[in-house]
Amino acid sequence: MNQLPHRNITQDTSAKNLAPKPASQAHDLSSHESLTPAIEKPQNGMRGLKHWRYDLLAGLQVALIGLPLSLGIAVASGAPPITGVISAIIAGLIFPFLGGAYVTISGPAAGLAPALLAGMIALGQGNLAVGYPLLLVAICLTGVVQVILSLFRAGRFALYFPISVVEGMLSAIGLLIIVKQIPQLLGDQLPPIKSIPAAILAIPHDLYEMNPEIFLVGGLSLVLLFFLASRKEWWATLIPAPLLVVSLGSLASWLLQLPQEYLVQVPLDIFQHGIHVPHFAEAWQNHDLWMAFLVTIVTLTLIDGTESLATIAAVDKIDPFRRKSDPNVTLRAMGISNILSSLAGGLTIIPGGVKSTTNIMAGGRTLWANFYYACCLALILWFGTKLINLIPLTVLAALLIWIGWQLCAPRIFQKILTIGKEQLLIAVVTVVVTVYTSDLLEGVALGTLTKIVVLCVDLVRSSALTAKTGESFLAGFIRRLAASLVELFSNPVIRIGDGRGSRTQYSVMTVATSAIRGTVGEMKNPYKIYLSSVTCMNLMKLDKVLHETLVVPSNSKATFLIILAGQVIDHTSMEYLHHFQDQCIEAGHTCAIVGMDHFRTFSDHVLAYRVNPPHSLMAFA
Repeated sequence: MNQLPHRNITQDTSAKNLAPKPASQAHDLSSHESLTPAIEKPQNGMRGLKHWRYDLLAGLQVALIGLPLSLGIAVASGAPPITGVISAIIAGLIFPFLGGAYVTISGPAAGLAPALLAGMIALGQGNLAVGYPLLLVAICLTGVVQVILSLFRAGRFALYFPISVVEGMLSAIGLLIIVKQIPQLLGDQLPPIKSIPAAILAIPHDLYEMNPEIFLVGGLSLVLLFFLASRKEWWATLIPAPLLVVSLGSLASWLLQLPQEYLVQVPLDIFQHGIHVPHFAEAWQNHDLWMAFLVTIVTLTLIDGTESLATIAAVDKIDPFRRKSDPNVTLRAMGISNILSSLAGGLTIIPGGVKSTTNIMAGGRTLWANFYYACCLALILWFGTKLINLIPLTVLAALLIWIGWQLCAPRIFQKILTIGKEQLLIAVVTVVVTVYTSDLLEGVALGTLTKIVVLCVDLVRSSALTAKTGESFLAGFIRRLAASLVELFSNPVIRIGDGRGSRTQYSVMTVATSAIRGTVGEMKNPYKIYLSSVTCMNLMKLDKVLHETLVVPSNSKATFLIILAGQVIDHTSMEYLHHFQDQCIEAGHTCAIVGMDHFRTFSDHVLAYRVNPPHSLMAFA
């Protein structure tokens, strides 16, 4: 999940400086390589094989955690448990050869489990056994869509999705996981309910029908997970909590001789009974299911793409070698992996935050850790099937409830509130609509609409337009609203340099200026970048301009002034601008964001949403 950074920088004229690094060619700020640290940065491909000792040990540790997670995610998705392991193995074998990231571990993810279950129920019309082969068709087509999107470099678009909506979507997914796993935790074997409100209302019945023995095992597992997660002592980290809980749960199932229907069931002959194929012919012939296929594919593409790119961005921040992943290559890798996974009966594949963090902590250095992770999983599956079949389903439910809680814990909403009340409103709308409708697409759509409404309200209030003579209030409001919508979606770059020009013509000029308060030294011949309102709705246009225009000559040190002269700067854009500033600094340049002292903030957070009354650009010249 994407982490919102907290930084201690001056808000009105924030700037940072670092010694320049000589470059052998022109430097593109939008896709640069960060400064080389004191030690060599490990690379993927054949050159990365020399780090096999680190990657092998990390892959083994990730496999021990990934096995129960993969089984639990498959069960939560309504699919046979073996499908989760198949997905993880295929992802691990394919990802190292497709690239896009460095220490990210891919495989099935809990975030997609509610969408997969909903798609399976819709396609099978309530029958999971019928819906599963049809869901494989939807997963395959989702992979095809992801590959096509990667060709159009759509990876950047998902990165600029409203952060508050993404946070709300992930929190809603966490709630969906918890609600769906309560019956399994209690030992209730009833078929899953698609409607979340109906599932919540059925909880009293689940409690009445619970199996005390099963709930004892699951409840103790859940308590142990939360206990170990809250402890920081060395003994609490000797064995990963998920592995310890699953091991103890398996021991309990053997001692208590739990019935087979309450345990994981993995076929002993994987190739004969574990591989399923998509039913393409049935999907093509049944026209009544085409709309359900469309909704499922769109939902999986949205969640898979958004969460994948948010995850790799978060993992990049904790990569000890400070390497940058390529979102479009990663999107293509996920697409190809999804196609191959579906053909073998596996689930959707996505970069995993828990597994990736474990990989980094275990010393993994390259994508070959994925390969060793897959090999270890295959060996465990081949020789340890009988042990896997001792794992109680209630323990996997406890593990998923614990993961779901990490996504929707109160601290998440407290963190959003520190950024601004309007961000909390957008996230809460996304969560409430998702839970009420049991539809992630509707929740994301209404959350995004709420975001647009909030921006339009502030733009209308701060608009410089005045009522015309004889104009009615309604006509004036409509005119101001139309102007606000244009402001939201139009290119935010007013000009680059001091040359006057339209929004579509940029003249790159270096101009002399005096030193700016808060910077290091005197800023000579800066690149001045004048911006109007910047929001997540027009951020792609800004990124395109910066990517195509700001190419600094080799062996040079440049100074960039980002001059904010618009009416609103939303939270997503604030994070982007500070990330751009970090890119400049890592490349050896100086970058200052000026004009923020003219804005009214909605919280003390450095990346808070800002509203600015209209003013003249000459104030920043």
